[in-house]
Amino acid sequence: MKKIVVSFFLMFLASFSYCQETDSLKIIEIPASYANYEGPATTVKKDSLYVFRTSQIYLVNEKSFSALRRIYENAKDTDKMTNRLLEDYSKTLKRNFELEDKLKINFAASDSLDRIIYEKTQATLKNTQKALDYTINSLEKATNSLDIVEKNNKRERRKSTFEKILFAIGGVGIGVLVGVSL
Repeated sequence: MKKIVVSFFLMFLASFSYCQETDSLKIIEIPASYANYEGPATTVKKDSLYVFRTSQIYLVNEKSFSALRRIYENAKDTDKMTNRLLEDYSKTLKRNFELEDKLKINFAASDSLDRIIYEKTQATLKNTQKALDYTINSLEKATNSLDIVEKNNKRERRKSTFEKILFAIGGVGIGVLVGVSL
């Protein structure tokens, strides 16, 4: 039992001396809100005690921090260049949309002109069809008239041939009668 009391006393003494040592040091607490902090990095000093309440912390030496800072500054410059490229692209895209709208208007105007030309052509074709129908009817009537004229000519030729034959027969008959009576 004596050993237990002595060991308990030694533990109490060791913890008391440790607490005094931590009290003499300055303890710097990094709050949980530091995880969302934007701004310059916190510089850690030698022989200081830090308590981190954040879930993660990244420690970087001075050379690496300088390199990261240069990369960040270059990235900001690249960001500016990217923004300029995006602005130029946006302007070009806007201009292309405007040109597309103008082209649609021109196509609509051209389409309406094509429609007007189509309608006029259709009207001309209808008139031409009517004229052709009239011409065909006139040709059929002329053909019928020619057939009638040709039939009349044949009839007239037959008639005149028949009349000539009759005159010849009549002349021969008169001649025989005159010759017989004389």
